[in-house]
Amino acid sequence: MLDLGEKTIVRFRVTVVVEPDEGGFHAYAPALKGLHIDGSTKKEAIERASQAVQVYLDSLLRHEEPFPIGPDLTIAEEKIPAIPVGAFLQNVTVQWGCHKTSGTK
Repeated sequence: MLDLGEKTIVRFRVTVVVEPDEGGFHAYAPALKGLHIDGSTKKEAIERASQAVQVYLDSLLRHEEPFPIGPDLTIAEEKIPAIPVGAFLQNVTVQWGCHKTSGTK
């Protein structure tokens, strides 16, 4: 099926803090009260936290409770451009270490 129409998605950005904890790692989301996850590795803690965030937000939606919008939880509606059949779209997130950009003094 050929579908070249533009689509809209809603993207949630949630801050997750990961810290070492007694032989493993502890992760929590400051915006989501009570969301605390552990993992034996940093990667596992992040993956489990990501899954827990999805469940938490889904629960808020199902119970018609407001999302705790703020600095640790943002929502953005994004247009996904049309792409040709057989191609794929991949978003890449880069954490920038400084505020200076090329060409500034």
